Amino acid sequence: MSNQTLIKMDSVSLKLIYDGNGPLKWSRKPGTFGMQDKAGHLDLGTSAPDGTVLFDLTLQVKPGKSGAPVLLGSFAHGPPDGRFLYLAWCEAQGALVQRLKLPLGGISWDDIRNASDQQKPLLGVLVDHHPRLTSTGENIGGSRPISWVLI
Repeated sequence: MSNQTLIKMDSVSLKLIYDGNGPLKWSRKPGTFGMQDKAGHLDLGTSAPDGTVLFDLTLQVKPGKSGAPVLLGSFAHGPPDGRFLYLAWCEAQGALVQRLKLPLGGISWDDIRNASDQQKPLLGVLVDHHPRLTSTGENIGGSRPISWVLI
């Protein structure tokens, strides 16, 4: 019997904590940072007094062709074998200034099963205190590794 046939849920809850300064070139106006959905809208999350931002989301789960979990939903971007979340920063008029990819591939069936059994979310923390610019003065985005753990 494969791992995915043992899974009795069709979703997993995630909490992401962003602990960072944001890009160097950005207006920092309210409503211009968040988790980006497929339609390009930002979920602003919940700001904490310490400056971190918490994002709560639930993604659907299904087995992929290889048997590995595939996460689905409005915040899951990319191909089935390479899903990720986007954190995005925009200017007030909507122009994108930076996005960070947060891979979801490290989430296993065991992680999903344990989260379901304990009725707890998986937690990821992104600490990003040293934003940089390219040699041409543009923000550096790209991927940031995330470890997802049961809380």
